[in-house]
Amino acid sequence: MPDPLGYSIFLEPTDAVRAFEARGELKPTVRWSEMMHENHASAFTVAKIARLDLLRAVQASLDEQIRDGGSFDRWKAAILPELQRAGWWGAVQDRELTGTDERIVVNERRLRVIYNTNIRMSLAAGHWARIQRQKAAFPYLRYVPSTSERKRQLHIPWYGIILPVDHPWWQTHFPPNGWGCKCGFEQVTQRRLERMGWSITPDDQLPPGNPTTFVAATGREVRVPAGIDPGFSYNPGTAHLRVMADRAAASIVAAADAGLDAAARQTLREIVDDAAFEQFLALPEASFPVALLTAEQQALIAAKARLVVLPTGVYRKQLGEAPEISRGHPELTVANYRLLPDIVDRAIVIAQQGDSRLIYFADEGGRLWKVVVRQDAGEPLPAVVSFHASRPRNIAGETRNLTILLDRRGT
Repeated sequence: MPDPLGYSIFLEPTDAVRAFEARGELKPTVRWSEMMHENHASAFTVAKIARLDLLRAVQASLDEQIRDGGSFDRWKAAILPELQRAGWWGAVQDRELTGTDERIVVNERRLRVIYNTNIRMSLAAGHWARIQRQKAAFPYLRYVPSTSERKRQLHIPWYGIILPVDHPWWQTHFPPNGWGCKCGFEQVTQRRLERMGWSITPDDQLPPGNPTTFVAATGREVRVPAGIDPGFSYNPGTAHLRVMADRAAASIVAAADAGLDAAARQTLREIVDDAAFEQFLALPEASFPVALLTAEQQALIAAKARLVVLPTGVYRKQLGEAPEISRGHPELTVANYRLLPDIVDRAIVIAQQGDSRLIYFADEGGRLWKVVVRQDAGEPLPAVVSFHASRPRNIAGETRNLTILLDRRGT
């Protein structure tokens, strides 16, 4: 029986390939729980394979399946001789191979778990990239029942739930939601919503998560909603974006540290201009690089590092989602946030207000903007904490009695 991946037929192969390629680092593990959540998006692992050459062979074979399409039987036929030559087949008790003194059994069932989990999680990440590209036309997602004959009772209450694409619920419940989970999703237009007589599920009608605490092999405690297997309570698409954000930040810092400022700034501009930037802003609890300071500018900002980030929590506040803190600036567009790389290069005035720096800068059209950057004591990077349009006449009043660090109004 072919693997039930039919809902992936319209997925652009490059989306799944990119998601799988992001997991380029090989990490041997003994227990699958040593690799939790976002770690799976950045590293490839198969539990109880300790030899990197064997891990690399399994990774390459799965990569070929994702690129060219295929089935479990085709993959098994390709990888089985390699596993047998290495001795990783049947009853295995070899610390060099498995990383443990325990006796393990490697059979078709274990191979099928490896195949389905890696393929499905990469496809899920690829699907999320497509969902984000198409959310203007398909603003909602609907949780679709499992194709399995034996439905998981804890998943049944989720069937038919309809929520906006960027609703936080999808950050923990985007399928698959467990080993062998065959639940799916459907992208929904406003027109289809109305035609089918469906309605958006109110938050107070979402099934209670009643999360439990799972202790991973590393000792890390992870809160897992009821009905979701440990290791699956995350969105593989957004985890992939977090990995990309972290790697982008690391690349920019490495280039800047090597004296390659032009390359670092070009990389920064490219990732902020990329479509993934808008997808990133929908993430909870993440940070994205948005500006690079010179050494002199770093001193002006009193920053620990040259890279400035935009936390997505700040973005949510800006949208007005935290009225108890601030009304925010929901009038801003994603295009406005793409101006942030220019916050210092185009600065007109920088003023010190306690631990914060008020930066007034002009865009190419001459419009004035105000951004507040702060270096918090416990954070490694300075962060944007406020951003909105301003007017030249506001500068004098807002910076009165403040220390002016930079003033280009007369130039």
